[in-house]
Amino acid sequence: MKIDFAMLTPKDVLKVRLMTFINDHGGQFNLAEFAAEATVSYSRAYHVLLGLRTDLQQLGTTSLTKDRLVTTVTIDQYRHWLYVNSIPYQVMVATLKKSYQQTSEFCAEHEISLSTFNRRLRAMKVQLGQYNLQLVANPLRVTGNETLIQLLYFMLFSTTLTTPDELPELPQRLRGLHQAMLKTYANDKLYQDSVSLQERKDLLIRLALLRLDQGYRYAPLRFPLAHLTDLRALAGQMAALGDTPQQALSELATLDYLLTSSPYFVRALQPAGMQRLYVGLKQRVGEYTLAPGVVELQDYATGKNWFANWLFALCQFMLLFRVDPLLRPEITSLYQPTAASTAPALAIAQSMSRLYPGKIGAADLRLVQKYLSKYTNGLTLTAARVEILVTYDMMGVTTDIFNRLLSGIVHLSLLTDQTVIDAQHRSNYLVLYGTDALALQFAKENQLEVFHWIKEIDYGENIDRLIKTLRHHELSLFALDFNNKLQKTEE
Repeated sequence: MKIDFAMLTPKDVLKVRLMTFINDHGGQFNLAEFAAEATVSYSRAYHVLLGLRTDLQQLGTTSLTKDRLVTTVTIDQYRHWLYVNSIPYQVMVATLKKSYQQTSEFCAEHEISLSTFNRRLRAMKVQLGQYNLQLVANPLRVTGNETLIQLLYFMLFSTTLTTPDELPELPQRLRGLHQAMLKTYANDKLYQDSVSLQERKDLLIRLALLRLDQGYRYAPLRFPLAHLTDLRALAGQMAALGDTPQQALSELATLDYLLTSSPYFVRALQPAGMQRLYVGLKQRVGEYTLAPGVVELQDYATGKNWFANWLFALCQFMLLFRVDPLLRPEITSLYQPTAASTAPALAIAQSMSRLYPGKIGAADLRLVQKYLSKYTNGLTLTAARVEILVTYDMMGVTTDIFNRLLSGIVHLSLLTDQTVIDAQHRSNYLVLYGTDALALQFAKENQLEVFHWIKEIDYGENIDRLIKTLRHHELSLFALDFNNKLQKTEE
């Protein structure tokens, strides 16, 4: 999704790009080089610099000239500040809080005209439309499928680096249930857990409870799903708040799916969790396989190929809600459907239809095949998998800092010899292991978020320039420190 660009103005985007450019050059930079890279005039680049300086001085100690920056403000702090102060962000928070019965009330309080409101929300309405959601003016609300509404908020707040504590406060009557849910899903036997993952789980749980308190409920799922969590105790607590036990179980079943088996979280499951999901499917259809004949997916559900499990979760989500959950134009433009990608997409879709006979029609299969074909390009394109991992699975990490992330990738020999993990910022790191057992050991010793990876295969041409430093590696380990360059500017 392009939620980030739906909120920021072109001027704000340029300021973020300038700060990223400055950080990439260690604080010492050439403004003319930035102007050329951003394809803007030097005069405009200078005015962007002045705007950036004004902003940073509001947030912390800052000295910014036309060739040097020293500041205590990190780029993520700055991005978050820009988002929080944007009109689209404040509108979406208002819809979550049910703050305004009339759009005119919002405009009056924020001292903007209705035409400015409509202009600033135009891009956000496009994003809502991709989820079949609408922004209603009077009262100011988001309407549509409740599950997709909550996921829209989840993507919005994750992308803008909003912490769970920044959401509206939960009412007293729901706080016990909130703590019980956190305890249920704080399970190292279920997840390959980390600080960042805990925050994302808490974010989704709080959003669900806020909407629950306002009377909203998930629509029943189209077909039964396998679950990894015993929901009976939570259902009892929800029933005590007014729902029947059956209503509570139905509500929790959807939330449990989102927190474990959806494309947003399935890649964080322990290998044993992935295997348990597969066993549940085999009990329903004994001869089920993900995609017969697709060699790259043969180890699906062994727990050793997160990408295959992620593709299954993606397909299942599309069939449940009839939308592609990861609507971002970059991957569509980079990886157009080909004969090689369409074949595995069809195989996956057809296999899924056998799991749920009578519930999936030809229109569903055509829609899923259309969406899946761009993701299954990753079966023969390692670069595609790199991009999918970063831009889709790592919440809060968006395309505008993709280059910066890739510049932080190091191989095991470099990592263990030269990189020191900052104990206070463990959630900034991600380790992927493959054939190299030392990578997994290193991640566990340093308590870093860890995922399995796949063997190296041929790279594609589209983003080859971004990953040329990895060309001679087995892709046995990546270590991404999201703030490794920023910390140097704070010294």
